[in-house]
Amino acid sequence: MSKAKSPPTEERWAIDLDWLESSNRSVSVLAIGSLCPGCRKKIKVATPDSKKNDLLKTIHTCCSRHPDFITPDLPFQESIFRIFLANGNKPLSLKELGDQLSQRRGINLYNTSETTLARLLKSADYYGIRPSNG
Repeated sequence: MSKAKSPPTEERWAIDLDWLESSNRSVSVLAIGSLCPGCRKKIKVATPDSKKNDLLKTIHTCCSRHPDFITPDLPFQESIFRIFLANGNKPLSLKELGDQLSQRRGINLYNTSETTLARLLKSADYYGIRPSNG
């Protein structure tokens, strides 16, 4: 008898906070530009990593809900980073990521293909978006 092969698991991606830290990068510094004007006035970040969890939660629950959180004029990699911030850094498949980018950016659908996203994510590590086990 031959064993039935299980279907391959779909690779999922997320911001790797540990990788950023080990690379001497601060997710707070990367994320602070994502704050909406109201939250920018309220949140005081004394040091780059102080209140990191509060900052990420605020972006997830408030700032990401604003219509200008992701726009077609935003650099593409920044848009990808903000998708993960908006989702609370929940791991996403390339299809899920592409769908959300298409929805939020509204244009440039070619850039949201799984092939394009895979190539981009595998070659860029500025935002620490890496394959996730979760």
